Amino acid sequence: MIKGKRIFLRKVEVGDADQLLAWSKNPRYQYLAGFSHYEDLDQAREGARIYHDRPASYLICLKDGTRIGLAELYPRTEDTREVGFMLDEAYEGRGYMTESLAVLYDQAKECGIAEIWACCRDDNLPPQRLLTKMGFREQYKVDYRQIPPFFNFSAKYYLLKLAEWNKIETNTKS
Repeated sequence: MIKGKRIFLRKVEVGDADQLLAWSKNPRYQYLAGFSHYEDLDQAREGARIYHDRPASYLICLKDGTRIGLAELYPRTEDTREVGFMLDEAYEGRGYMTESLAVLYDQAKECGIAEIWACCRDDNLPPQRLLTKMGFREQYKVDYRQIPPFFNFSAKYYLLKLAEWNKIETNTKS
């Protein structure tokens, strides 16, 4: 478990399948975060098992245990990761994702990770603002629409060098 001031990150458990199923039914999360769509609780349980087995995949919870999102660091190379994240829309705009990513990045830095990459849809501005606020720099853009019928979007790629990472003061409003 990784603790912040108002949140904690913990491994996803099979018992979280109900929350994953609820998020998967929201087309907004599918579109903006590429979140999987589960047809039923059995599929969501399998999804929870997959999240659980990933080494740095976490459920974001408020101190009272309320599940509000996901954050993951995917391996790219031995000392480079890519971050993926999603926050329940009912909790947006309160600094919870900033705090969640800050504690995750601090842990990554302590583990010797040198760089963290991030990718966002070109039209998804809130995470782009968050990444920029946290010190990420845009590196390049890819127009995936060039390879139909598989993709229909453009994406921006960002990089944070953890040697430059200084823990930012997170928003502590409730």
